[in-house]
Amino acid sequence: MKANLEQTTVRDISYLINASCLRANSGISLEKLATMLCSSDRYKVYLENSDGQLVGVVQAKQIATKILELSRQKSDEEEMLPAIAYVLNFFHGHDLAEPPVYVRGGTSLKQVIELMQLNSIREIPVVDDELCLIGTIEAKSVLAHYLKVKTETEL
Repeated sequence: MKANLEQTTVRDISYLINASCLRANSGISLEKLATMLCSSDRYKVYLENSDGQLVGVVQAKQIATKILELSRQKSDEEEMLPAIAYVLNFFHGHDLAEPPVYVRGGTSLKQVIELMQLNSIREIPVVDDELCLIGTIEAKSVLAHYLKVKTETEL
């Protein structure tokens, strides 16, 4: 195993790619996105177009922020609840989506860590050559790999 983060690529640690990330069509309603997020331990959903290509990311905090903005505009509960229902059903994933930051199999672990740091994220999607989502790599997985290799080379 390679201990050098500049020489080790995502492909080299493909066994650490988490394929169980949340994904949905970019046209999904915010209500369905919120339901997906609340019924899992994940905090973001990766949005795909009809060809299965990664086109955006929606985080739970974005949905909560949208609802909070709305609640500040309404004076009482009678006005607020219908407004929240409207937001959850009217808006879709692509309305709140951020452009995805992603890597491919040939990306070095050093570049992965730099992208995570630059974008203040702790996981990054891995895509194939057609930009289809394979899964995600988490910062803790990169760290675990590095520590494992370092320990093995010291023995």
